[in-house]
Amino acid sequence: MRQTDLRPESVNFQWNFYERAINNYSIIMRMLHYVEEEDSLINNIPRIFVEGSLFDMCKIVKRENGIVREGFFSMEESLHNVDFESVRALSEGATSPSIINDIFGYSVLYIYPLKKDMGIIGFLVLGKQLPIDLDRRILRELEIVCDIYNKSLILHANIHNHKKVVDSRTVFEDLALEFPDALFMIDRNGSIVFANKRAKSEFEGRKGLLVGEKVDNIVSGIGPNFYKKDTVLHGEVKYKSGDKYKIFKMDSFTVKQARDKGVWRAVIFKDVMEKKIKEEEHVSKEKMESMGMLAGGIAHDFNNLLTGVLGYASLIKNFLSNEEKLYRYAEAIESSAQRAAKLARHLLNFSRRQRKVSGVVDLNMLMEDILFLIKESFRDIEIEKAFDHRLYPIKGDEAELQNVFLNICTNAKDAMAGKGILRVRTERKRYIGHREFALIEIADTGQGIDEQIREKIFEPYFTTKENGTNLGMGLYLVYKIIREHGGFVELESEKGKGTKFSIYLPLPTRVIAQEPTREEKNHDALTRRQKILLVDDEDVVRNLIKGVLTDEPADILEAADGTEALNIFREQHAAIDLVILDMIMPGIKGDEVLREMRNIRKDVKIIISSGYMSEDQRESLKKHKVDGFLDKPFRDKDVIHKIIEVLSKK
Repeated sequence: MRQTDLRPESVNFQWNFYERAINNYSIIMRMLHYVEEEDSLINNIPRIFVEGSLFDMCKIVKRENGIVREGFFSMEESLHNVDFESVRALSEGATSPSIINDIFGYSVLYIYPLKKDMGIIGFLVLGKQLPIDLDRRILRELEIVCDIYNKSLILHANIHNHKKVVDSRTVFEDLALEFPDALFMIDRNGSIVFANKRAKSEFEGRKGLLVGEKVDNIVSGIGPNFYKKDTVLHGEVKYKSGDKYKIFKMDSFTVKQARDKGVWRAVIFKDVMEKKIKEEEHVSKEKMESMGMLAGGIAHDFNNLLTGVLGYASLIKNFLSNEEKLYRYAEAIESSAQRAAKLARHLLNFSRRQRKVSGVVDLNMLMEDILFLIKESFRDIEIEKAFDHRLYPIKGDEAELQNVFLNICTNAKDAMAGKGILRVRTERKRYIGHREFALIEIADTGQGIDEQIREKIFEPYFTTKENGTNLGMGLYLVYKIIREHGGFVELESEKGKGTKFSIYLPLPTRVIAQEPTREEKNHDALTRRQKILLVDDEDVVRNLIKGVLTDEPADILEAADGTEALNIFREQHAAIDLVILDMIMPGIKGDEVLREMRNIRKDVKIIISSGYMSEDQRESLKKHKVDGFLDKPFRDKDVIHKIIEVLSKK
């Protein structure tokens, strides 16, 4: 019985030993590949240690002759603040490895001093965030691997000193080796005969082979017609290896061999990936800003027209109390105008977000605007929404987040071929580590995404659309923007069963309570005769306000533009009690008129009337002592209540 009980434990022990041996062998062999280059021996080894060991962070610090070199790799990338002196203080001058528990956010730090002769020249630091059991066998194996790395550094120094004596490279060879872009030399057969440092870092890969390889095995699409020509060639190459995706601008030309007959072909690959992505982002942003400006302009003109429709419809109702049928017609006109005003308001919200750089984002309101605007385009798609009203605003860029959700909704429409159900919901949700996130789920009943495509869907320039107009940047930018906001994206999809995007955005840890707005008491009518200056370039708006004030004790002055308004105000400013001022007019704009009026008379009451104004604009105008705002379109009651409210203020 006892032997039977011990057998699984023995097998498990042997298997763990075998697995560690394979990993240690892998670390050593990959380490030896970099032994000729000190920078690579420091920069690349941390990743190798993390990938081949049970630790999830590695930092190498080496200081010699006043020069400090560092290499770092971590799953969390959170240890850059530990410098040479800090690590030396932790090791307390010991020349043997040290283990430190619960420091810098790690449960375990393993510090191996790097030695040369009798002195310490640096440290190899390994960290693990979760607790682990480092028994005697594991520590001994770890020390052996670190000893080999220490010997590799010394071996490199010896090789380097030897090369100082025997190396006969020319200045031009050194220049080629250090050239900032990837540089190949290939022969007539397409074999790579030289690769500089940047080429090795970009194309060498895990197997460590480059020189001697066929160039078309490294970069697809390059064949004999390319490397056998003697002409200068230019082009663009897309390169993918594992999860690395790059776009290179390629220039190629022939050069004479240094010590032999014939020619080689030089090929320079300049990484333009980031440049391309920024160009696409810029184009996308400009498109959305143009749409926003267009939507804002349309909504402003639309609101001016609706002011007449809604205002006069509400006025007509006052005279039709005994005409039930006509009263219902006027109500129908008023109701339709209010629905149109709601559409204009959503268009204005869209426009304002495209112009707003950053600030506070109300995700529920943002999704409400998007769904309201797209439902007319998604006519055969049923939209279901469920918003969590406990979700408080987050810090972010409204325009970018608006583009994210629009992109996903548009993709959902395409996936459903115009028919299906689009489900959108928000939720205040706790995630790993008890941190709170805003969850935005967008699900469709479309054709779904198979596993092979799911793995590539967030890559730049990947697209399944065959119309040639899509550049495949949409979901990459979605992923990028959400990451920049500190969030992440989860994707659930199965072929034929629809797709669900779950977007998590971090909620702020503290919510600033907003003071409730105090409502001003309204009166039914003006209590004394008032002189009111109406400034609006739309005749219908001025006539409507005059119609509303017909039965009120008011003398009305009119101005169709800013110049006319200022001329009237200069002549009669002492007698004017109230100015109703439009913001967007031809010639002098409303804000300029406002400033000039305040220079002439500081205590005159002023109401700003506009169908196109953001909160930022309102706050800016309040600096010039604006007494109230009248948003277009408005009803007769809105006008008289706002006028009475402002004039009744002391």
